[in-house]
Amino acid sequence: MKKREIKSSLFLSPYVSKEKGLDGNIKSIPEDFTVGEILENNQVLDPEKKHFDLPGKTGLFLHFVLWKKDIEANRALDLVSRYWSIPRENLGIAGTKDKRAVTAQRVSAWGVRKLSEKGTLSPINLPTIKTHSHCFKLTEVRLGNLWGNAFGITIRNVKYGEENINEIFSLISRDVEKFGGLPNCFGIQRFGDIRPITHIVGKHIILGNLKEAFRHYIGMVFKGEPEATKKARKFYWETENNKGSLEMFPHYLFLERKMLHDLEKRNNNYENVFNTLPLQLRKLFIHAYQAFLFNNYVNIRYTHYSSDFTKPLNGEEMIKEKVYIPIVGSKTTLKGETSEIYSKIFEKENITLTQFKTQLTQKIGGKGARRSLLFTPQDLKLIKIEEDDFNKKRNKINLSFKLQKGSYATNLLRELMK
Repeated sequence: MKKREIKSSLFLSPYVSKEKGLDGNIKSIPEDFTVGEILENNQVLDPEKKHFDLPGKTGLFLHFVLWKKDIEANRALDLVSRYWSIPRENLGIAGTKDKRAVTAQRVSAWGVRKLSEKGTLSPINLPTIKTHSHCFKLTEVRLGNLWGNAFGITIRNVKYGEENINEIFSLISRDVEKFGGLPNCFGIQRFGDIRPITHIVGKHIILGNLKEAFRHYIGMVFKGEPEATKKARKFYWETENNKGSLEMFPHYLFLERKMLHDLEKRNNNYENVFNTLPLQLRKLFIHAYQAFLFNNYVNIRYTHYSSDFTKPLNGEEMIKEKVYIPIVGSKTTLKGETSEIYSKIFEKENITLTQFKTQLTQKIGGKGARRSLLFTPQDLKLIKIEEDDFNKKRNKINLSFKLQKGSYATNLLRELMK
């Protein structure tokens, strides 16, 4: 059984509790990590259910529930686009979901009403993705159109007995409550689980170097990928040969193949090809780099300024009894200690705040925002402790909890597991 742990030297948030963790592994199989989107009306899209009455007034946008298993959100949307023969940019989602998991989320599609009326818009029923609960609504689904997510997690290969597990869980939960929650860092999914690449691409876009953005997305090799994929990426990285690379890239890498095809067709006009990518994907790259900078800020603040996340530093804001800090962008103004911390990060990254104000970045929507410094898990429950059927003489733990949009389950699990 392949061991999967919550580790990344680049994106770790600070620990809140000094207590030892539960240890163990997550995502041994996709079914160990289930995610159901919670809509604005508090409806939970449980991945085990096969029909929902989705909210909203009747209109021309198809709304449906996308069930997926062990596949990235963008790959799943590519499949939907190909299956129904609609442009990828016609699909809208409220947020991405974990790859190695079983997930359910609401998606919208534009331009399929006639297909539906003709009876040719069949629900998709593939091993990795399925669609159901088709209905037509007035508005599209946009990023952020959700309350949050409900999680069902199995932690395997736990060496402790039931009594110790309950005690560790209780002590860490106490410390998290005392701290005021958990550091609201962006999780590894924001950057790519197997290929943490999106923030690197985003940085090159902000710097205006689209050639390097494409080169890194298509050609940068990561050790967790299949050998054929690594070989294809290495070939492109070393040669920048679009046509030759296209022959080597596996067919399931739809996006890379589309990029290579368009670069070849358009004579390496990187800006032209970049503008053909779905707007949500272009935004994702920019937002990933902003998230990377935010995570750096949280860690520097905790280590060198103040570990009290309930009281604002000079330049931070207090909103409804929560501390908020800037996610830097084209509209951001920094001051006080906030400016001081970000200046250190910019110096290390060899970037300036002015570079977020380019026409390209502003066109995509990297304006910046505010994000709370802490998040609080809701309805956190230890459901069951039992013998692990994958690991002899070890236990497995079943947890459930809810998180508001923008917060990451892996941050909570990292705190619990250490």
